[in-house]
Amino acid sequence: MNQQLGSYVKFFHIIRELGDSNQIDAKQKQILKINFTTKEKKLMNILNDLNDEDEEEIKYSLLNYLNELPKEKQEIQRQMKRTRSSITDVDLIKGIHYDELKYTDTVAEMEKAFKLISHFHSKLKDGQTIDPKINETYDNIRSLFNQTSPLNISSPILLIRGQSLNTDINYQIESELSEAYKQVKFQFAKYMKSHLLLMDETVSYNTIFSLLKELSKNLLNCDNFSFFMFNSNNEIELYQSKTDSIEQIPIDKSINDELETLPENKIFRFSQNSSICSKLIQINHLTSYGLYANNVVFIYHSKQNKQLENQDILKIANEYQLIDEIKNLSKFLLQTIQNAKVQFFSPLSIADMILDLGISFVRASKFVLIEKMYNILTQTYKIDKLQTDQQEIQVWDNESVYIVFKDQTVTVCFRIYQMNLIRQCDQRLYSEIKHFYEKYLRFIRECFDKSAFYKFFLRSNDSLIFEFDKSGHLLFLSRPIPQQIKTNFNIQFNSLMIHSNLLSYNKIFDQSVVSNIENYLQDHKWKMMKDNDKQYEIFLKIEEKTYKGFAVIFTESIKGWVKEQFKQLESDKKIDSKIKAKIRKQLIQHETINFVNKLEENNPEVKDSVASLYMPLQQLILKRSKSIRDIQNAQIVPRNRKTEMPQKSKFQSIQELDLNEFSLNNQDDLIDTFDFNIMDLTSQIQKHRVVWAILKKNGHLDDYQIPYENLQSFIKEMEYNYNINNNPYHNYDHGITVMQTAHYFCMELSQTSQTNIIDNFNRFILMISSFGHDVGHTGKTNVFEINSLSDLAIRYHDKSVLEQHHAALTIQVLKNTQSNILVNLNQQQFRNFRKGLISNILSTDMSEHFTLLKDFENRPKDFNDCKILSGYIMHASDFGGAGKKTNLSILWSARVNQEFSIQYKLEGELGYPQQTYMKDLHIPHIMAKSEIGFLKVIVRPCYALLSEFMEDKLKHCISNIDDTIQYWEKIVKKGEEQSL
Repeated sequence: MNQQLGSYVKFFHIIRELGDSNQIDAKQKQILKINFTTKEKKLMNILNDLNDEDEEEIKYSLLNYLNELPKEKQEIQRQMKRTRSSITDVDLIKGIHYDELKYTDTVAEMEKAFKLISHFHSKLKDGQTIDPKINETYDNIRSLFNQTSPLNISSPILLIRGQSLNTDINYQIESELSEAYKQVKFQFAKYMKSHLLLMDETVSYNTIFSLLKELSKNLLNCDNFSFFMFNSNNEIELYQSKTDSIEQIPIDKSINDELETLPENKIFRFSQNSSICSKLIQINHLTSYGLYANNVVFIYHSKQNKQLENQDILKIANEYQLIDEIKNLSKFLLQTIQNAKVQFFSPLSIADMILDLGISFVRASKFVLIEKMYNILTQTYKIDKLQTDQQEIQVWDNESVYIVFKDQTVTVCFRIYQMNLIRQCDQRLYSEIKHFYEKYLRFIRECFDKSAFYKFFLRSNDSLIFEFDKSGHLLFLSRPIPQQIKTNFNIQFNSLMIHSNLLSYNKIFDQSVVSNIENYLQDHKWKMMKDNDKQYEIFLKIEEKTYKGFAVIFTESIKGWVKEQFKQLESDKKIDSKIKAKIRKQLIQHETINFVNKLEENNPEVKDSVASLYMPLQQLILKRSKSIRDIQNAQIVPRNRKTEMPQKSKFQSIQELDLNEFSLNNQDDLIDTFDFNIMDLTSQIQKHRVVWAILKKNGHLDDYQIPYENLQSFIKEMEYNYNINNNPYHNYDHGITVMQTAHYFCMELSQTSQTNIIDNFNRFILMISSFGHDVGHTGKTNVFEINSLSDLAIRYHDKSVLEQHHAALTIQVLKNTQSNILVNLNQQQFRNFRKGLISNILSTDMSEHFTLLKDFENRPKDFNDCKILSGYIMHASDFGGAGKKTNLSILWSARVNQEFSIQYKLEGELGYPQQTYMKDLHIPHIMAKSEIGFLKVIVRPCYALLSEFMEDKLKHCISNIDDTIQYWEKIVKKGEEQSL
């Protein structure tokens, strides 16, 4: 058997089968593992000679090999190790001295005989044929035990004073303890693999939902969960995993009465006549356990045919102070469900949180093991279970044996009556209890180490690690496999194979990689190999001279120097400020490109939504379907389309206004809220008042001595240029709405610690910029302007075409003698105003969206950049309609999609490339899909980042967006159902 990976897997498979069939014990298995990993000469000679033999022959040879080892090496070390490691506290308590030589050969031989008998008993029970001589011997042994031990070992026996424990019962208890250890370890180790579901390129909301249900099943042993969330509108938002839906339920008196009786921050069981549970659908559950915390009722259900065991975490949480663990899991389930429904999620961030949650439950799971041990022992012994939050338990009496399980929060002690450590069987049972608990503590430490190791690689941008267990099955994958690595190495990965246990190294990698792995594994150290100009490394995991598995790490070649320089920018005073700005710009561009590429790769649906409008512009300029000459010849410019700046004002169609008659009143308070709706205003003069009121409220009219007659002309001129093209969306209403939104954001900013970043003058610039940010809009996109070779595209060299046009037209209006509201600014103030206005309006260029986000996201801790903040507020304000409550948001969506449909039709008529997200927007579920992508990818992340900066002042805006996303989701679902 050559020591390659295939041999490793085969060898450990064989010794596991030997252990499971009780032909070898744990110590013998450990000896084989160590000797195989360290290449013990005799064992290697045996295995090399058996390279082509079948497994039965290898098993026979391994058993012979063990029998030939010195007995003191096999057995005495095992007994001595367990005795020394587990009875120290008993020595202190009772002062008993042990003759360790008494408990060596006899105990070991009896144990070995018992395991062999159990093995043949299992074979007989399964109907297997065994050797007649062995069968005869087995009958003799069974007859002997029937004569000497008439007790039925399957019945629990409680010892009374003066009785001793039957040896057979002793072994049965040990077997049950071993099984309890395995069960708890298996249950709480599952979470380590659950994150693999997130590493598939096809990960979706359904994946997240399945993962959360599996997580609650593994950690809480529950089949479904529900949440009651109470809001300020005297309503309940009810979520049920059974239907995966959120619905609104009025709060009635019975629910209020029940809420008053619920204990907070404790696990409780709902009564059968619970008013809260009556609101749930009939899900055939036997028991429902609740946790009332932070104004949310979390409910976990178990199926009718399954009771929660006494030692499940939900049942012992109050006793062992595990409420925080369950509360954190509950919050994670709720927030992940809510967020995944309304935004594109980061699989890696969810995997990161799962590791944190999982490790806290692994720590808590030792109490589950303690409870299982207690339940097993109470069937035979009388036991008192003592608890304290102290680290030491003082034990004084000499008539009982005490076993102490220490913990930082709750220390547990078993007082076991009638156990006498002078008796060999009692001493052995005591040692086994301590042994399994200490072994479980080692498992917890291993999980902590693995979790830290995994989190490091989850956060790595340039490394991809596959970790495999000693059987060659995948344990961990650090992130979704980049397409380039997947292609170069022909990697096959499908998370659906996890549960069928088919994710092994030879199924994932192609034969060339598998051969390299198997050839280099035996060297026991890192090996660097090059394949297709890409590097990967193989690492053999060995702990305490025992083979534990291996890892394969791939490295992507990325330009890491920019990132490294950026880390030093804020602290390195030697770098010139211009160089710092250049490096920062390079980093932002680099991160933006990476982010956009990964966004499109992980969420293909983005390309077919209006979110694609916000991708870098060079990705959207498509190959023209006709020659330039054909396009020029076919070019048709609608008569009502105005692309040139007007030479003079035309006020004939504009309602006259006299700002001297304006005064602030109570209805103007609505302007200071996010609920302001321009569509409620029926006359133009009411809309003009909004512009005046915002300038008045901010003190700009007085601070900058704005003449009222000039302001009248300015407002009317802007209205004329906004409405000249009769755009459904990019019109005067939109300009005022963005101005009002920027005003609201600045008001909220003034209530935070960041209020001084934007001074009054820059706030004035921001108000006028937001008002004029889309003035003279053509009703088409920059892509259309560029593809049509319009006058604007030619004038501005295809760069931020419309945005430069809006800025230029606003300045042109301000230069007009009649409409110049800046007449009282000095020359330097005017230059600064113009510079700030241009910067703000250019920040609304949709193709720069992700660059703007990354720039704001990577701001330094001592951020104080008025230009960046003003631009970000300007950009976020441009989404003002989308952030409104759902009933208003969908009206704004209808307007902008009307413009898109007009453009799509015109592109077809003129032979220009047509934008796919503009197609079929008259079909409700098609438009809904596009809006979902826009809200999830563009609007929500933008608002979330600004809200975080503004100390959570925009939470209600994000809530509006979430509600709107769910509204569109229902439209999509309904449309898809109708199309079936």
